[in-house]
Parts: sequence; structure tokens; C-alpha cells
Amino acid sequence: MLDDDMKKYAAEAIGTMVLMLIGPGTAIFAIEAVGAPGIALAFGFALTIMAYTIGNISGCHINPAVTLSFLLAKKIDNKTAGFYMGAQVVGAIVGGLLLYIATEGGDLDATGVFASNGWGDTLGTPFGLGSVIVVEILFTAILTFVVLGTTGEGYPVGFGGLVAGIALAGIHMATIPVDNTSVNPARSIGAALFAGTDHIQQVWAFVVFPLIGGALGWAAHAFLNGNKVPPPS
Repeated sequence: MLDDDMKKYAAEAIGTMVLMLIGPGTAIFAIEAVGAPGIALAFGFALTIMAYTIGNISGCHINPAVTLSFLLAKKIDNKTAGFYMGAQVVGAIVGGLLLYIATEGGDLDATGVFASNGWGDTLGTPFGLGSVIVVEILFTAILTFVVLGTTGEGYPVGFGGLVAGIALAGIHMATIPVDNTSVNPARSIGAALFAGTDHIQQVWAFVVFPLIGGALGWAAHAFLNGNKVPPPS
């Protein structure tokens, strides 16, 4: 039997894998049918589904930037944060591998970039690194600000997962044209490893800037909520 900590880590790995399968999976298999709005909704649905499925086990971070914001808010400790992030990356890679196998080594990938993140010629977009920096920091800050808020004292019980999912869908609707939307380092790593050298070379940006955004989201949350610090869960 798994102890409580191992259950949390397993939940984060499984949850991130599901996010990969449903989010990037929708792009890879069905972009021609659903377009960017459909992909955005898929990411939002995935987060909502997992929030109500594993939220009671691990809190359903399934995103290193979210985990960082919870660490800064002192809602989790250093050990938990480290293992959460590791589990999320493993889950994302497993999800990416399953998609790679299902698309026969990427040959049946409808996006042509394995739903990976990037900028410029790598992604076939007019947006450059400067746009990526702004988008990934600001929109990850919005996501973590919302998630921290939904887990705060006094928030209506039962609505957190729905609101977080809607936020993630809206973020994707706004930013898919820029860089295919990361706001989640694990998701970016899980796709880039199977997308080719150019995407692997650019993935650093989708680790660094979402983490900065996670810290910014925490700062905004802390500013509005003063010094209220719950005990680590």
C-alpha cells in the first residue's frame, strides 16, 4: 500500500499525464476539427476533471508553476514541492510518449510540431521571444493567482476546480497564437522531447518564464491577502 505522500506524488504524475493526453492530445489528433478554441477548452476541461478527481489527494497542481506558488505561500513544504515537480515532469513525459506512440512516431501529428511550444520559425509564428516572455509571465501569474485564490479561506466550497479550469481555457484562447501556450513547464517539456531539436532548444523559456509568472501570481495573491499563512498541508 502507498503511504499518503506517495499517493500525492502518484496523483500529480497521473494528473499531469491526463492533462497532456487531453490538452496537447486534442491539438495533435483533432486541431482541424476543433481549432484553437476547442484546444483551449480541452485544456480547461482536463484541469477541471483532474481537480475534482485528485484534488482531495494532492490538491491537483499538475503544474510546477502552481506548485512554486503554493511553496511561496507556505501551503506546502520544500520536500513536497520538489517531489510534486518531479512527478509532474514524469507524468508529462509519459503522456507525451503515449501520444508519440499513438501518432506512429509523430507521423500522424496534425499540428506538425507535436503541439509543442516555441516562437518564430520554429513554430511558424510572427511572435518572437519578447512576446513569449511577456505572455508566459503574465498569463502564468493570472493562472496561479486564480488557483491560490480558489484555495483560500472563505472561497465558495466546490467551485475552485471549475474556476481554475475556466481560467486555463481563457488563457489558452488568448495565447495559443503566440506560442501554443505553455503556462506549465511540465507540459512544455513533455511535448518538446518528442517535437524535435528546435523545440528542445527553446523549451528553456517555457520553464523559466512560467516559473517567474508563478512567483508573480503568488506576490499578487499575497499583496491582496496580507500575511495570512495557513499551515503546510
